[in-house]
Amino acid sequence: MLNLFWSWLSGYVLLHLTGGGQERFLNLALQREIEIWDINWLRDDLLELKAAWGDLKELRRVGKICGCKLAIRRSRGLPFTIHYLRGRKTLAVGIILFAAGLFALSQLVFAVKVLPQEELHELDVAQVESLAAELGLKPGVLFARLDTDALAAELKSQIPEISWVYIERNGTVVNIKVAERSIYPEELENATKGAIWADRDALVEQVLLKHGQPMVERGDTVKKGDLLVAPLADGRADAIVRGRVWYQGYGEAALEQEEVTPDGRPAYLYRLTRADGRELLLWGQPPKTPEEGGQISSQTADFTFNIFGTAVDLQREALQRELITQRQLSEQEAKAAAYRQAEQTLSAQMGEDAKRLNEETAYQLLPEGVWSVNVTWECLEEIGIHTQTETQN
Repeated sequence: MLNLFWSWLSGYVLLHLTGGGQERFLNLALQREIEIWDINWLRDDLLELKAAWGDLKELRRVGKICGCKLAIRRSRGLPFTIHYLRGRKTLAVGIILFAAGLFALSQLVFAVKVLPQEELHELDVAQVESLAAELGLKPGVLFARLDTDALAAELKSQIPEISWVYIERNGTVVNIKVAERSIYPEELENATKGAIWADRDALVEQVLLKHGQPMVERGDTVKKGDLLVAPLADGRADAIVRGRVWYQGYGEAALEQEEVTPDGRPAYLYRLTRADGRELLLWGQPPKTPEEGGQISSQTADFTFNIFGTAVDLQREALQRELITQRQLSEQEAKAAAYRQAEQTLSAQMGEDAKRLNEETAYQLLPEGVWSVNVTWECLEEIGIHTQTETQN
C-alpha cells in the first residue's frame, strides 16, 4: 500500500511493449534496478507493465537495445494531475474551494438534540435546549470553539433536576445526553435501599447505567463500601459498574525440597470403641518403624453402629510407611513453584468475571536458598453489589 501511494506521488505510466524481445527487456530492466510492476501478457507479442515516470527515459534506452517498441497507454499520479489542472485553473480553484467549503461546513453545528437516558418526570427538555443556546451551543457555531466539559458542568449547575449530562458530537449534530435527578445531595445519606455499592477498592473504568443516579464516573477511585449508583424515587437502581482492580499474591519455594514417597502398601488396623471409651483391636498389625529418613503417616475413618442399644464406633486406620528424600531444584524450577503458590492466592481473590489485563512479577533470592515472588495482577471486573429494596408493610 505504501509503495502504491509513493508511486502515485511520484507519478507512473502504463506501458505496452511490442516488437519482440520482451523477456530480454525485463531481464535488462531488473539488472539496471529499474522498478516495474503489474506485468501482464495481453497477447503473445504484447506485454503490459507499469513503471515510474522518472524511469521512462532509461526504459526507452533498454527498449532500443532489445528492439522493443514502448507505447504510453496511460499516465497517473500527482504530477500529471497538477499538469492537468494547470491548463484548467478555474476547475482547480473550484475543486479547492469546494473541498474547503465542505471542510468548513463539517466543522459547524447544524442541529442540537437533547437525548434523555430514561423517562423524565420533572426535567424539561426545552429548558435544557434554551440554556444550551444561551451558553453558546446552538446551530451555526463552530464545534471546535466549544468547551463541552465546561458547558456540561454549567448545565448541571443551573438546572438542579439534572443528575448527569454528557455532550457528544455526531457529525454536524451535537447530542446532549441527560439523566434526571431524583435524589438530591442532602438526601444521599439516607439513600441506602436498592443502591449499588463498591465491593472492593478499584479505579472505575465503565458505568453502564440502566436505572438510577450515578455517583461515580470513569476515572474515579473508589473504596470498598463507596456508593456507586443511588436509587431513584422508586427505590430502584440498576447498573453495571466495571473497574480496574489490583491483586497481590506472594509465593516462595526453597531450592532444596523434601519429597515424600510411599514405601510399600499401607497397613490397616480395625478397632472397636465402646461408649465407655474402651478400645478393642479386631485385626491388623502396625508396620515396622522405618529406618532413618522415613516416617509413618496415618489416616482414620470412623463408623458408628448401634448394637443392642449400645453405641459402638468402628475405626479404620491406614498406616503408610513413607521415605523422605531431599531434591535439589534448579533456579527456574524454584521460581515456577513460587509463582504457582502466588497464583493460587491470586485466583482465590479474583471475582468470577474478572479479566486479567496486566501482570507484574518481582523475584528475590532470600537467605537459606529460598526464592520468593511478589505477583501483581491488574484485572477488569464488575465491582458493584446490589442491595434490594426492602418490602414496605
